[in-house]
Amino acid sequence: MLITRLLGRDKGGAVDDAVRELSVFDWTGASRPALLGYAPVARGNPYQQLIYDRLPDSGIRPVALYDTATALELTRLIGRDVDVVTHLHWLSVATQDAPTEAAARTQADAYLAELEQLVDAGGLLLWTVHNVLPHDSEFTDVDVHVRRRVADLAHRIHVMSPRTRELCAPYFDIPQDKVFSVAHPSYHGAYPDHISQLTARQMLGISPGAVVHVMLGAIKAYKGLPELQDAFDELTRREPGRHVLLVAGNPDGSDEAEAFQRWALRHGSVLADLRKIPVEDVQVYLRAADVAVLPYRRSLNSGALALSCTFGLPAVLPSSSGESDEALSGFAVTYDADEQHGLADAMQSAGTLLATDTARAASEEFSASHHRDLVARQFADAVRTWLDAPR
Repeated sequence: MLITRLLGRDKGGAVDDAVRELSVFDWTGASRPALLGYAPVARGNPYQQLIYDRLPDSGIRPVALYDTATALELTRLIGRDVDVVTHLHWLSVATQDAPTEAAARTQADAYLAELEQLVDAGGLLLWTVHNVLPHDSEFTDVDVHVRRRVADLAHRIHVMSPRTRELCAPYFDIPQDKVFSVAHPSYHGAYPDHISQLTARQMLGISPGAVVHVMLGAIKAYKGLPELQDAFDELTRREPGRHVLLVAGNPDGSDEAEAFQRWALRHGSVLADLRKIPVEDVQVYLRAADVAVLPYRRSLNSGALALSCTFGLPAVLPSSSGESDEALSGFAVTYDADEQHGLADAMQSAGTLLATDTARAASEEFSASHHRDLVARQFADAVRTWLDAPR
């Protein structure tokens, strides 16, 4: 038989693909079979594949549904015979690309109306809180309204950071009785990892003795670009010739990103690869580095931290981030973003972590405790327990 497409890769066939999944269920098992449809679908980030990996072992089949309209269609089709869970991820899609606040509110109302109809049709709603608000939120009031309503509608809310309810509280409430907690997985096996630091530095032309800081990923304003620029200028004034900053990612076209790009290309101690980094090249930048620098202005769950720990890197991040200080003990330096030179001081202090292998070992231990297999099993168990409970 000729393979014409892979299941889950075509939005137009999403409902048909989901129905096909029914044929693989063990209908004689003790638990009622379930479909978990997720939206939106993230192709560039392997997070969804990592966290769903053990669902089939629990009689739950993950299916890509892309949007709430498709989720509603599937729920109406089979939601009375099979548990259909719609798993919402990044709620920024509710207002995405809206040119005005009025347009954003219209989009948001349509999005929420579909979710209300989905619940009325017997669908189950699960929301993973990835961030407090969208990183590039232009219409804060609308985005807050969406989150308040989703928190009301959701049957369960998945949090990854122990500080999620605390950091979200100024904007919206997350009912404690709906919450289950499963951490962000590390990225073991999701990216190639077979080169040494020496080889990576040779590929980039970096001295073996340099202290190398890395910021990997899309270059966006919320990542604290001016703050990183000022901090690295201060750091190289204090210790000339000792530090290198690796910047690897695609600028988003914002004024801050453009200004940061111009600075990076002029600075003699900054190496910049200004493009979307291919999967096979991620290891080059992370293996070449000593420290990951993550000066995000608002961070709840950092995929960048999970990725850097997968490669055993110590990290620098603000004390306002969602990760608890206890969890990061031994391999991370936190700082107060309101303090002058707080980031520069932290980056300089991070250099002292490199005197022994202790920090790298602590980072690797943290990553191992969040291994994809462990986290996927915990997530599957949490969803199965919810579905098996009386409703």
